[in-house]
Amino acid sequence: MIPTIDSQIETLFLLALAVITIQWLYRQTNSTIRSRAVSVPDYLYKMARLTGASEYDIFRKSAEEWPVSESMVKEHFKAYLLHEVTPCYVNAFVRKHKRRVDELRFPPV
Repeated sequence: MIPTIDSQIETLFLLALAVITIQWLYRQTNSTIRSRAVSVPDYLYKMARLTGASEYDIFRKSAEEWPVSESMVKEHFKAYLLHEVTPCYVNAFVRKHKRRVDELRFPPV
Protein backbone atom coordinates (compact mmCIF):
# COMPACT_ATOMS: atom_id res chain seq x y z
CA MET A 1 0.00 0.00 0.00
CA ILE A 2 1.32 3.45 -0.91
CA PRO A 3 1.55 5.91 1.99
CA THR A 4 -0.47 9.01 1.46
CA ILE A 5 0.85 12.54 1.57
CA ASP A 6 -1.17 13.19 4.73
CA SER A 7 0.47 10.34 6.64
CA GLN A 8 3.92 11.46 5.47
CA ILE A 9 3.29 15.03 6.64
CA GLU A 10 1.95 13.74 9.95
CA THR A 11 5.05 11.57 10.45
CA LEU A 12 7.35 14.48 9.58
CA PHE A 13 5.47 16.77 11.98
CA LEU A 14 5.72 14.25 14.85
CA LEU A 15 9.44 13.76 14.20
CA ALA A 16 10.06 17.52 14.23
CA LEU A 17 8.04 17.85 17.44
CA ALA A 18 10.10 15.08 19.07
CA VAL A 19 13.38 16.77 18.08
CA ILE A 20 12.24 20.14 19.41
CA THR A 21 11.08 18.55 22.69
CA ILE A 22 14.41 16.75 23.16
CA GLN A 23 16.37 19.94 22.50
CA TRP A 24 14.20 21.87 24.97
CA LEU A 25 14.67 19.21 27.69
CA TYR A 26 18.44 19.17 27.10
CA ARG A 27 18.66 22.96 27.45
CA GLN A 28 16.51 22.94 30.59
CA THR A 29 18.70 20.29 32.21
CA ASN A 30 21.95 22.05 31.35
CA SER A 31 20.77 25.46 32.51
CA THR A 32 19.57 23.99 35.82
CA ILE A 33 22.91 22.29 36.43
CA ARG A 34 24.91 25.42 35.60
CA SER A 35 22.73 27.77 37.62
CA ARG A 36 22.97 25.79 40.87
CA ALA A 37 25.52 27.26 43.25
CA VAL A 38 28.34 25.02 44.39
CA SER A 39 27.66 24.11 48.02
CA VAL A 40 29.83 22.97 50.91
CA PRO A 41 28.75 19.32 50.42
CA ASP A 42 29.86 19.63 46.78
CA TYR A 43 33.27 20.81 47.91
CA LEU A 44 33.50 18.05 50.52
CA TYR A 45 32.75 15.49 47.83
CA LYS A 46 35.35 16.95 45.48
CA MET A 47 38.00 17.22 48.23
CA ALA A 48 37.44 13.62 49.20
CA ARG A 49 37.68 12.37 45.63
CA LEU A 50 40.78 14.42 44.82
CA THR A 51 42.65 13.36 47.96
CA GLY A 52 41.49 9.76 48.03
CA ALA A 53 40.15 10.28 51.55
CA SER A 54 36.61 9.88 52.77
CA GLU A 55 34.32 12.78 53.59
CA TYR A 56 34.58 11.71 57.23
CA ASP A 57 38.37 12.10 56.98
CA ILE A 58 37.82 15.64 55.68
CA PHE A 59 35.62 16.32 58.72
CA ARG A 60 38.34 15.00 61.03
CA LYS A 61 41.05 17.02 59.27
CA SER A 62 38.98 20.20 59.46
CA ALA A 63 38.42 19.69 63.22
CA GLU A 64 42.17 19.53 63.96
CA GLU A 65 42.49 23.31 64.34
CA TRP A 66 39.33 23.63 66.42
CA PRO A 67 38.55 22.48 69.97
CA VAL A 68 36.23 19.71 68.80
CA SER A 69 36.27 16.20 70.26
CA GLU A 70 36.20 13.05 68.16
CA SER A 71 32.73 12.23 69.47
CA MET A 72 31.44 15.64 68.35
CA VAL A 73 32.96 15.10 64.91
CA LYS A 74 31.06 11.81 64.71
CA GLU A 75 27.81 13.51 65.73
CA HIS A 76 28.33 16.34 63.25
CA PHE A 77 29.12 13.86 60.50
CA LYS A 78 25.90 11.94 61.22
CA ALA A 79 23.96 15.20 60.94
CA TYR A 80 25.76 15.92 57.68
CA LEU A 81 24.78 12.53 56.27
CA LEU A 82 21.16 12.92 57.30
CA HIS A 83 20.56 16.59 56.53
CA GLU A 84 23.69 17.91 54.74
CA VAL A 85 24.28 20.26 57.66
CA THR A 86 27.92 21.25 58.05
CA PRO A 87 29.43 22.65 61.25
CA CYS A 88 31.37 25.90 61.33
CA TYR A 89 34.80 24.23 61.42
CA VAL A 90 34.04 22.34 58.20
CA ASN A 91 32.72 25.50 56.55
CA ALA A 92 35.91 27.35 57.55
CA PHE A 93 38.07 24.51 56.21
CA VAL A 94 36.22 24.52 52.89
CA ARG A 95 36.50 28.32 52.59
CA LYS A 96 40.21 28.12 53.36
CA HIS A 97 40.89 25.53 50.62
CA LYS A 98 38.18 26.52 48.14
CA ARG A 99 40.50 28.22 45.66
CA ARG A 100 42.90 25.28 45.52
CA VAL A 101 40.03 22.82 45.05
CA ASP A 102 38.58 24.94 42.23
CA GLU A 103 41.92 24.86 40.40
CA LEU A 104 42.18 21.08 40.52
CA ARG A 105 40.42 18.77 38.12
CA PHE A 106 39.33 15.19 38.55
CA PRO A 107 41.78 12.75 36.98
CA PRO A 108 40.54 11.12 33.77
CA VAL A 109 38.82 7.78 34.25
